[in-house]
Amino acid sequence: MCGICGVINISKNSKNVSIEDIKIIQKKIASRGPDANGDWIEREKNIVVAVHRLATQDSSENANQPSYSFDKTIVAVMNGEIYNHNSIRNFLKKKKYTFKTKNDTEVVANSYHYWGEKFLDKLEGQFAIFVFNNKKKVGLIARDEHGISPFYYMKKNKRLFFSSTEDSLNSQVNKKVILNKKTIADFIISGSSTKDNTIFKNIKQLEPGSYITFQPNKIISKSKAFKKFYPNGRLKKINLQKIKKGILKNLYQKVYERSSGAKKVGIFLSGGVDSTLILALFRKIYPQRQLITFTASFESIGSKKLVGEQKIVKKICKYFKCKNVVVPIRSKDLIRNMGTYPSPETGILEYCNRALARTAKFKGVDVILSGEGSDEMFLGYDHNLSIIGIINKQFSYLKNKYKLRSDTNDKNLKKFKIEDLFLIGGADISLEKNRNKIFKKNFQKTESLKRTISTYIKKYKLKNPKDFHKIAFLLDYEIKIPNIQLRRSEGPSMAEGVEMRFPFLNNDLKKMVYSSPLDYKINKSLKDKVLLRQSIKSLIPKFLLTEKMPFGVPATRDKYFSKSKMKFENPALSKILHIHHKEIKRDIEKSFFTKLNIFKKSYLRDLINKQVDKKTNNFDPILWRIWSLYKWYKVQS
Repeated sequence: MCGICGVINISKNSKNVSIEDIKIIQKKIASRGPDANGDWIEREKNIVVAVHRLATQDSSENANQPSYSFDKTIVAVMNGEIYNHNSIRNFLKKKKYTFKTKNDTEVVANSYHYWGEKFLDKLEGQFAIFVFNNKKKVGLIARDEHGISPFYYMKKNKRLFFSSTEDSLNSQVNKKVILNKKTIADFIISGSSTKDNTIFKNIKQLEPGSYITFQPNKIISKSKAFKKFYPNGRLKKINLQKIKKGILKNLYQKVYERSSGAKKVGIFLSGGVDSTLILALFRKIYPQRQLITFTASFESIGSKKLVGEQKIVKKICKYFKCKNVVVPIRSKDLIRNMGTYPSPETGILEYCNRALARTAKFKGVDVILSGEGSDEMFLGYDHNLSIIGIINKQFSYLKNKYKLRSDTNDKNLKKFKIEDLFLIGGADISLEKNRNKIFKKNFQKTESLKRTISTYIKKYKLKNPKDFHKIAFLLDYEIKIPNIQLRRSEGPSMAEGVEMRFPFLNNDLKKMVYSSPLDYKINKSLKDKVLLRQSIKSLIPKFLLTEKMPFGVPATRDKYFSKSKMKFENPALSKILHIHHKEIKRDIEKSFFTKLNIFKKSYLRDLINKQVDKKTNNFDPILWRIWSLYKWYKVQS
């Protein structure tokens, strides 16, 4: 991946653009592309774009961006990877197109030349793109359908500014921080932003699978969708054996595609089924290639003991003949890094991914394969399995193992609307219900998260509570994947100059799994991700497929698992908020933060008081988000 940015005049009488208009942005995104940088200014000086490149496909100097079509009429810059660029290149060669490099961005330029806007439907990959026809004076900006590659933009002074990070855009254009009230409320309740909102009031994100067309000095279109994944109507029941073979074949191909290129590849290995499968497939594709895997393990406060999955990881790496590096995650490092990301942290994973990526870079690894997207696809979350067990009698046996994390009981659950069910699993429903006790009036007036979720659900045309698993699938891929999972992985890793790639995030696999009947995905074995586990039996021995500890638990989310029968090691970071409660109190009571008028003092006081008492303290994700918001706001201001 790379870092890209630019400015486009979108109104008559706009001033000429120059490289100075994006100088601050360039400086802040430079770490995303350590290999080369370049820029391009339109002759009429209505457009300037720049790129900092991580050269993953073709490391030659000729392949540096910006890239051009064969006749030089099209200019393109891209952050990301096009995995089917070879097949598109071969097709275009038959149409008499010529290429000077093996770079996929050159394929983007020539594809836009041949297909126009429709070229986006041909691309398979992770990308944020700027492309412009210098002859016809039309162009577009676009983002991949999964939301892997970030793309932020804003309009100001008759111009459209864009960048790979929202904080760089704000530093260049706004100079001061104006918060988006809707995003703040959603972030505190669920850890996520929604729709095209960002933490900054006037900065938008290009939503996954969408693009905007423009003409310099004239018009800019509204965001348009391409490759949207909304399956409707009755789905044909596909043979189970056919699906299992299809899943394995798909992932084999996607691991192969994502392992190609000019850079050394590694794997973030958690010890769970997802990353172990990626390792198994990689080893099948490349039996002799040297490989390094990286595993986070949490240093316990006090004892300094490492808590994590390093024991099973050691067995996995011995079996598949690869090296493993255990990266200790220490509480002091977590806190020291708070507030240093483009947006506030949702939890501990931002730092974990940064630490893993930093170690990978030190070991000479520039590309990492990761298993994001599997939990949402294959029913990997205990709270979703719990809800299915309650609302669907056919699967009531799930209640024997999986329990709700919230205080909601089974009887009340059946009375809830679909959006309530998602809130129970993906956020804190008690917070959503009690917004007036948390936020001051100016933040209470923002659209509720529940109402936002209901607007998404209307598009799906699914109303039966028994379709909860389908709705959760679609909502997770529209909200959770792009706005939580990918932002806390892609951003921190790219800040260290390491590109993450995600084999599970592909539309063919999504369609295959979504269309599979629920009884293919759940059985009385009471294991998560049943369909995935059954699909890979021939590839991974049973003794390596243990159920690992949920990743958030080392930061101790005991409160949310208190009713569950799941067993965990002693949490490593259970006292982190208790130890720092005085510092937290001092920070969030500072005048520059309280003047934002976000939270009611009584609510903040109650949160902190729970951390004072050794009996009531726990890792409270809400207090962590509030503290990270303070730290981030201090850095940005």
